[in-house]
Amino acid sequence: MYRDYLNSDVSPDEIYPQPRTVPRGETPFRDEYEEYIREYPGRGTLKVQISVARGAFPLKNVLVDVSQVWQGVRYSLYNDVTDISGIVDNMVLPARSIESTLNFEDSQIPEAEYLVTIFHPDFQELSDCSVIIHDKTETILPISLVPLTGEREDG
Repeated sequence: MYRDYLNSDVSPDEIYPQPRTVPRGETPFRDEYEEYIREYPGRGTLKVQISVARGAFPLKNVLVDVSQVWQGVRYSLYNDVTDISGIVDNMVLPARSIESTLNFEDSQIPEAEYLVTIFHPDFQELSDCSVIIHDKTETILPISLVPLTGEREDG
């Protein structure tokens, strides 16, 4: 699907049309994921910035996948491609409530950890980069990709 997007005039919104925000109390996930939503009532946002040359140049059209493993099942929460600035942002994700974060001794709930996978056919893939999301906070994940050496598989 991603390679088809690169070779077409289709906008990313047509390929990944799912809504990018989850209002408090609502979820697009399956029933078995509802328990996770109840345990993590807070909401934090994630912004991913992709660049090359040690951050010198932003990279557009990079596939960013954000997933979460809950009770042994991997849930893909967001799939999007970076814009001309190399950014995917406004990804609203469940997090521990700010109250349970401030009262760490009383809380048995671990931090909300998500896995970010980055793919572009001309660069080395980055799989399962761990990021923690906090309630009412924007987390920025800067990533610098390394170009592939040699020929690509498709040409």
